[in-house]
Order: sequence, then structure tokens, then C-alpha cells
Amino acid sequence: MGATAPATNDQPSKTTASCPQGLQEDGISLYVHVPFCVSKCNYCDFNSWATRNVDYAAFVDALLEEARLQTEGLMPQTVFIGGGTPSILPPQELARLLDELNILCGFKDSAVEVSMEANPESFLPDVAAVAAEGGVNRISIGVQSLREDVLAAYDRAHSPQQALDAIDTAKDAGFARVNADLIYAFPGQQPEQWIEDLQQVAGSGVNHLSCYELSFEPGTALTKKHLAGRFDRSDPELCAELFESTRQTCSELGFARYEVSNFARRGEECLHNLVYWRSLNWVGIGPGAASWVGQRRSINIADPVAWADQVANKDGRSKAEECDPETVLFDCFMMGLRLEHEGLDFDRAMRISGIDPRDHYQQQLAELQEDGLLEVNEFRARATADGFRLLDGVLQRLLPRRQV
Repeated sequence: MGATAPATNDQPSKTTASCPQGLQEDGISLYVHVPFCVSKCNYCDFNSWATRNVDYAAFVDALLEEARLQTEGLMPQTVFIGGGTPSILPPQELARLLDELNILCGFKDSAVEVSMEANPESFLPDVAAVAAEGGVNRISIGVQSLREDVLAAYDRAHSPQQALDAIDTAKDAGFARVNADLIYAFPGQQPEQWIEDLQQVAGSGVNHLSCYELSFEPGTALTKKHLAGRFDRSDPELCAELFESTRQTCSELGFARYEVSNFARRGEECLHNLVYWRSLNWVGIGPGAASWVGQRRSINIADPVAWADQVANKDGRSKAEECDPETVLFDCFMMGLRLEHEGLDFDRAMRISGIDPRDHYQQQLAELQEDGLLEVNEFRARATADGFRLLDGVLQRLLPRRQV
């Protein structure tokens, strides 16, 4: 993870597993993927495609057809419309998507949270109004930076002022829940510059911050530039300093860290992402969208054209598999240990995987606790400060034997 998490003296307890604001353990969630962007950011390894004469009406037709196949009567407890850039949809197509999706799956009656991602250059007042009218109650804005040079280096399509204007647009449209995505550890970035940006965004009226360290993912344009010697990585010690200063500054501003990269004012945690981190069930529609229901995983075809063709033939999935219980259990640890205060709930992991982690990982849990990397009791395991910093190594010691 590149940095040290704060030390904590409170021990993990059973009560911290309760789902906030009505999030149910046996519920199901819905993810909707809109893969199109004005331009492809050079650090991005998500399934996103720069727009080239997209027929948005046909795309929404295909999304709704897949929704008929996969979500009819679903009644999801959370919905997340992500991308890509969902706000790039023309207002009339966004309205149609939300209205008809609600008719199919009933999310307006069932969902405690409906999030939509937006980028500043396309999140205009008419888009915001349509989203609010269509049932969206949480907006996540891709700010990334308030520095012109950094935005240009990332190939972002907006200016710092447009980012701040987008936050105002969300508030003016009546959104009480607004997140800002930010990226730190740009090469040469000074801690004071990052803190200034963080303070300005936090003071703009958002109640959730997602702060990610710049990563060099395989195959991205950024990684290719790095390998060609055209783009340096930040010094690991500076990354560690920025990681810790982010936690400290957010805490001072009233945002508590609840996951490795996510900070929220009290009660403003992203419920849909908690579904992922708690390994609860979700269905995904759209190009490249994944689903996890019980022990069955599936993922859609990534290419939007090929996906639409398959949907027309009543199937957009490129791969589906029934995972073995040991893999499911490991995935529960991989996700759950990212939650700073909750950690992994043993009873939940056993219900999902069919394996009691206290028995299956008895030796490893004892060793990791002895090494000061995990706190363990009868209800849960949680990473310590050192364990958070060395989380990849902790998970390596828990890998299923055949993967080691």
C-alpha cells in the first residue's frame, strides 16, 4: 500500500459489522457501466473508451435489453452507475435509462443509495437535474487535481475551475451526498501542494473523498511512458509521507478513513462500495461489468460493440465460473482487510464461502497476529497499522496453496 496506517488501540468487535443505513447482508446490488469518455486518461486501466461517434441511443437500448435479461424484479439495495463517464450521456438518454431501469428493477423503491460518476466537463446543470429527477442521490466527481500541469499530464479534459464548478452544480441540483475523486503522488509533487488541493476540495461542500496514489498499471499509456523513460515514479518515501499526511489532514477536516483510500464525514460512507468490500452480492450490466452472486462470478465482454451484439443474442457475458470455496474465502480476506475499522467478519466469510476461516487459516492467523500484522478475535480479523502498510504481504501469506 506504500504507507503506514494510523495506530489504533480499539479492538475489533462483533458490533462493528452492522450494515449502516439499512444495508442488508442478504441484499443484492446493481452496477451499471457506461464506458465512454471524452478522452482516455493515461493512468486509467478501467474499461473505458474515448468517444468516436457513439450512438448513445443504441447503447442505452442495449443496456436496457441486458437489464431485462439480468435485473427484472431485482429490487437492488444499492445502485452504482460508473464508467467511463456516465455524465457523458445526453440528458434525454440518461433520463430514459434511469426511468426504464426503475420500471425493470424497482430501484427507486428499494435502493438506499444510488450513485453516479461524473466528470467536470460533462456534468452540466441539465445532466445534474436529470440525474436527480431519475433517482440518483449521490454524485461522485472525478476532480483528480486542482493543478493545471497535473491535469494536462494525466490527459484530463477539464480545468481546476470546472472541477469546482461541478461540485457546485451537484449542490445546486439538490445532491446532499457528493464525493470527489483525487489522485496524489504525481512525480515531483510537494506535500504542501497536495494538502492545499485537499483542503480546498474538502472545503467545497463534499462529504466524501476518495484519495488514490497514482498507480502504474500494466498496459496503460502512463506505464508505457514510464518504461520508455519519459515519466518517473514518485519516490516511495514521498508516497508514504503523502499517504499519511492525507489521513491526518482528512481527519483534521472531519473526514474519517474507513477504507484504504476512502474518507467520509460521519454516516457518509459509500454503501455500494461497502457491498464490494464486504463481499456481498451484486449484478453488473454494461460492457466489461462483473457480477458476483454467491460463489458464481461472471464478467461481460469489454468491447462495447461486441457486447451489444451478444446482448442482442440474449447474452453479454464473456466468462462465468463457479469459484471454489477456498478462492471465495481468500477474496473475502482480500476485500475485507481493506476496511480499516471493520476488517473481515468471520461469520460473513463463512456464510459466503462455506468455510470457517478460523479453522482454515488457524495457523496463518496466529502467525500474523504474533507478527503484529493482524488483530484477531472470535468475530473478525483486522489489519494493524503495520499490517495496513504491508497488506500485500499479508494477503500473500493467505493465498490458496495452489496459487502460492
